[in-house]
Amino acid sequence: MLAAVVLAGTVEGVALDIGPAAAQTDSDAAERAAREIQAARDRANAAAEAYFQKQSDLEVLEDEAAALEVEVDQLQVAVDRLRGDVESLAISRFVNSGSSGIPLLTGVEEPQDQIQADVLVDVLTNTGADVLDQYDAVATELAEKQDQLAQQKADIEQEQVVLEQLQADAEAEVVLLREIEEERLKDEAVRLALEAQQAEERARQEAAVRRLAEAAAAAAPNPGLLPQDGSGDAAGTGDAGAGPTLTVPNNGGPSGGTSGGRTGTPGAGSFPGGIDTGSGYVDNIVCPMTGSAYGDTWGAPRSGGRRHEGVDMLAPIGVPIVAVTNGVVSFRQNRLGGLAVSLAGDNGNRYYYAHLSAYEGSSRRVTAGEVIGYNGDTGNARGTPHLHFEVHPGGGIAVNPTPSVRAAGC
Repeated sequence: MLAAVVLAGTVEGVALDIGPAAAQTDSDAAERAAREIQAARDRANAAAEAYFQKQSDLEVLEDEAAALEVEVDQLQVAVDRLRGDVESLAISRFVNSGSSGIPLLTGVEEPQDQIQADVLVDVLTNTGADVLDQYDAVATELAEKQDQLAQQKADIEQEQVVLEQLQADAEAEVVLLREIEEERLKDEAVRLALEAQQAEERARQEAAVRRLAEAAAAAAPNPGLLPQDGSGDAAGTGDAGAGPTLTVPNNGGPSGGTSGGRTGTPGAGSFPGGIDTGSGYVDNIVCPMTGSAYGDTWGAPRSGGRRHEGVDMLAPIGVPIVAVTNGVVSFRQNRLGGLAVSLAGDNGNRYYYAHLSAYEGSSRRVTAGEVIGYNGDTGNARGTPHLHFEVHPGGGIAVNPTPSVRAAGC
């Protein structure tokens, strides 16, 4: 009888609680471990976002410095030309005055020389006033631009120091994250608790997307709708209970099509006045690269006037990269993206990966989660190993992939 109601025993002197309280304790421990993993991800993502944002700021500064250098060079040419005009004017006016020699240049030795010098000064002060004013204005502007350029270069040097520290911080957070995930996710209960937390987060994101779509539908005029009948409902609109869906128009621009995008290529969805492709789209995908950190840098400025059209995911070189859905992958290279992959998903969407260090296999049909390559820093990512990842719904223009990556549990 006693054995039937005993809830605790010993194994080699260690107490074992096998009742409901123990199960609750295990569940609580798993949830705490899952929250620890998420907290590590949040720290790593914040560090990655700070780094990538600073990188964007630095690229803008470098672009501005390059533009200033062009201005300085052009102004220097103008100053040199105007200086020649001033000298030519002075010599011409002096010679036409009937004097011989140029006392201001050879020295004033005789009274007649002083008279000649006075003539030259009068010429430069009066008859050449327009040329002198122009010369003075351009020379002043040149000096100001040279000062701006010197300050810009000093700012760039300071920003580079900050950027290097932010990169070190972000990479350290990624290493810590990977260690925590490797240790905690050995426990199946922790894995399940983390998946449950991620499912809740995905549900919150999808609800937020629905609210955005509903608000946009309510606020925007809809000239394409048929005239309304007396009931106030649009005639012929179909199921009245169906909620609005996000539609992304096709785009034949450089980021559209099926040939793969270009890192940070400008497109209609990146600029004010274009289609708002950054406000919310959650795709049903698996994480393209686990154990990485990322930040929402959608639309951030890049060198050459480009805008960022993906999410950058920071991880060590060699970390496996996988297909986010079933489909066909095509491997190709380009100047900015380096080793790149285009995945034509069976769901009709297209996905673009850039900066890989190596491919796994060759162009082929793949299933979700299948390894297709490894993280690297090829293309314009030298020194910063990361994956540039894009989502193109319907094969059209890119949308902000950050919500999809977050919902995938990255």
